[in-house]
Amino acid sequence: MTEEISRRMYRGWTTRDIMVTAIISIVAGMLYIPLTYFTGYLIAFPFLHALVLPLSYYPLFIIAYIIRKPGVALFSAAIAYLVQVPLTPWGVAMLMSIFFVGLPVELILLAQRYRNFKLWYLLLMGAICGLFSFAGYFMIMGVGNLTPMLQIISCVGATLSGAVGGLLAKWIGDAVIRTGVVSI
Repeated sequence: MTEEISRRMYRGWTTRDIMVTAIISIVAGMLYIPLTYFTGYLIAFPFLHALVLPLSYYPLFIIAYIIRKPGVALFSAAIAYLVQVPLTPWGVAMLMSIFFVGLPVELILLAQRYRNFKLWYLLLMGAICGLFSFAGYFMIMGVGNLTPMLQIISCVGATLSGAVGGLLAKWIGDAVIRTGVVSI
């Protein structure tokens, strides 16, 4: 079913696509705001922080799953994080997240030319984004100072957390498509 939907949806961007993506991205950006405060508190607990951080990808997965156009992940990440700039403690630093969050999703979708939205691929995409998130977290937050066992647990947890994001995207995206809100 998803291959047929992908074939029908794979065309150029329309004004409707841009508006739907922008609206959903604004909502995702507003939903991210409490997550940024929550993850700010979790910095004191690196293991838990590594588990929660990859969940920031799943709204982008949902948007990419629904819209299925080239550039959708970067565009939606840009809008979602621009919304957050004045409302989060991280301020303008949130703009770096456009590339740290949107670029991995975009590259993984590009690898299959925006046509593979099967469950296994969304799980793989989530797991890879979780690993990417952990790698950035490892470099920026100094996870290398933790014991090797906590590093391994954090890496596995981030990977599984990203995969859960892919699973949520599939379930929520299918539900949205079934409602008919998105005409295919």
